[in-house]
Amino acid sequence: MKNIAVIQDISGLGRCSLGAALPVISAMGVHALPVPTAVYTNQTGFSRFASLGCETLLREYPSAWNEIGVELDGILTGFMGTHEQIAAAQAMINAFRTPNTLLLIDPVMGDNGQRYPMFDDTFCAAIGEFARQADVITPNVTELCLLSGKDPLAFLRAPPDEQRHKIIQLCAILPQPTIIVTGWKVNDLVLNAVWHNGKLDTYSTSAVPGSYSGTGDLFAATVCAGLVRGDSLQHCITRAAKFLHAALTEAAQLNLPPKHGVPFENHLKELL
Repeated sequence: MKNIAVIQDISGLGRCSLGAALPVISAMGVHALPVPTAVYTNQTGFSRFASLGCETLLREYPSAWNEIGVELDGILTGFMGTHEQIAAAQAMINAFRTPNTLLLIDPVMGDNGQRYPMFDDTFCAAIGEFARQADVITPNVTELCLLSGKDPLAFLRAPPDEQRHKIIQLCAILPQPTIIVTGWKVNDLVLNAVWHNGKLDTYSTSAVPGSYSGTGDLFAATVCAGLVRGDSLQHCITRAAKFLHAALTEAAQLNLPPKHGVPFENHLKELL
């Protein structure tokens, strides 16, 4: 069975990070190996949360896993809360990445044209440097701009044709061979723009009102598991988009609080 080490936090409420990635990867027949960076009472979009960093434990993973002969087919990283967590994730990559190990980094920094308030320019620069080594990255349009040193709000104000041209320009200057720009909203559509082999392709679904926690984590986990098990990039994108659209539609129908995430549990069967 193929496996993926998933390096990110776990939140008690919010259907995000490890709480989203582990069931998705497992449902797709891939062994998910959790590597928690921190534990949160609930995801950081809530007005109040408490957390406990796992930096000390993270530093023990490489030696513990090396001693028992762990080999990895994939490594998936998501939200990082401290520079120490980035360094620990880098140590894991250094210890276990081989030419046959897929590295997918979701460079979590912001959304809707804004950097997340807990991050400053120095931290975003560290995330950008960390992401340079990835085989695949899955930024949203805000994060794509931040990675490229461009103004996300200026991007969002531009007309759709100009936005497409900007995405091509931004992807072309980044070093990653495959860039999947998620959640690009154009009129009543949500597009995933895929930069691969110097070409941009787009995959669209109808937009669902609202902005829900954890959708980027679900998308990244679905794509990573599919690529590790040998599915085509196109298949991975279309499957992830269909899965998310179904979960988002149910969330909207049930009028669920966006910060609680989407009810993906009812749609895991679509990933088989």
